[in-house]
Amino acid sequence: MAIIDPRLDGAEQAQARPLWQRLAWMAAIWLGSVLALGVVAMLIRYWLSSPQS
Repeated sequence: MAIIDPRLDGAEQAQARPLWQRLAWMAAIWLGSVLALGVVAMLIRYWLSSPQS
């Protein structure tokens, strides 16, 4: 049984995703942004620690 936003009308309720699916997307987007931030931070750290000639 899906929890649907009661503010949506009939057509929008038919297309609304279940709560677990919306939360899974939010978690996936959050995880992707954390991983992207980690990659950028590691690149900056590598760039700053590279030997200067």
